[in-house]
Amino acid sequence: MTTMNDATLAQIRAAAPDVSTWLSANAGSGKTRVLTDRVARLLLQEVPPERILCLTYTKAAAMEMQNRLFDRLGGWAMLPEDKLRETLHDVGVPAENLTPDLLSRARTLFARAIETPGGLKIQTIHSFCSSVLRRFPLEAGVSPGFTEIDERVQARLIADLLDEMADDPVRRDAIDAVVPYLGDEDGIVSLARAVAGETEALETPSGWEEICEAVGIDPGLTEDDVLASVLTGGERDICDAIWPHLDPESKQQAKLHRTLRDIPWEAMTLDTLAELESVCLTGPTAKEPYTAKGTKIGNAAIRDAIGPETMEAFGELAERVEAARPLRCGLLTARKTHALHVFAAAFLPAYATAKTARGWLDFDDLINRMRRLLSAPGIAQWVLFRLDGGIDHILVDEAQDTSPEQWAVIERLAREFTS
Repeated sequence: MTTMNDATLAQIRAAAPDVSTWLSANAGSGKTRVLTDRVARLLLQEVPPERILCLTYTKAAAMEMQNRLFDRLGGWAMLPEDKLRETLHDVGVPAENLTPDLLSRARTLFARAIETPGGLKIQTIHSFCSSVLRRFPLEAGVSPGFTEIDERVQARLIADLLDEMADDPVRRDAIDAVVPYLGDEDGIVSLARAVAGETEALETPSGWEEICEAVGIDPGLTEDDVLASVLTGGERDICDAIWPHLDPESKQQAKLHRTLRDIPWEAMTLDTLAELESVCLTGPTAKEPYTAKGTKIGNAAIRDAIGPETMEAFGELAERVEAARPLRCGLLTARKTHALHVFAAAFLPAYATAKTARGWLDFDDLINRMRRLLSAPGIAQWVLFRLDGGIDHILVDEAQDTSPEQWAVIERLAREFTS
């Protein structure tokens, strides 16, 4: 028998099919092999192949796992007895269990896996949800002949809908609401795709007052209110008395020199206030982030040249900037959130109507419809009962990549095991 190191022994324990296991390890350390070994050991224990569900994040991962499993089982069918004993022991089968019957069973597993009706259940979670929705279309509220669309088709549909919205005088306002917060021409498409993936969270849009309450600001707060809390009228004189003493070539002083010199005091906005914050407040990684730096400008010689009265006035300005920052951030967050909800209120109904008219479901629809199906009063228990009749074991590959919605589906399936 092969001498085993600690890593191999840990893999064997993780592949043991009689315990629930969460496996975390570095890339390339053998996580997929552990899953493959676990399936093989389940089959050795005469678990029917069709009662094992392996879920992956991508089609490539599903194909990789299936190929590895078939390679493993196909190899067992061809190995001589002594080598087969050693191989089975290396995957965790105790020596006392290596009976002639077990060896004979191991040689037949490849054929059993190949002959399983519908094949082994090694698939992406989206593919699994699709198969269940097709099995229970009426209960799920979907067309029995729905078509799954990939990201390419979804992107084309979204682009067409955005063009229609842009040509509609009423719905054009929804696009105009979010454009100021987007970085480039492709930003609106990316935003629409992200909104399409959060249908349930955004299908009931929030109003301005509700958003302000969630953010923690007064709905009547304006940009002028925020700026007035900082600007008292003497800021230009204070900064003009400071920046000439700073060295524009110094790494420590250049940004402060440039910012205080160029701030447009008579045309201040929330964006320029953010620039002032960058030199008046500590950074996000400081021990006390976003607090006033006070009179910490340059060295002692520079501060003496500026003068104590000006330094004190600048410290007071920095304190006002600190106090105003939560208001500025809150107002900006509320504006962005409100614009997002305005856009979603116009886009999502059009997106849903377009998909329904074509009989399409995107990847997010598959997950959300499945989750609703498994949570629907009066329906979920019956569906879970029918599914439980065909699933005894669930294995999830690349679990860190699954979303909370996907985990909700898996949790509902697993809950029925112990009901």
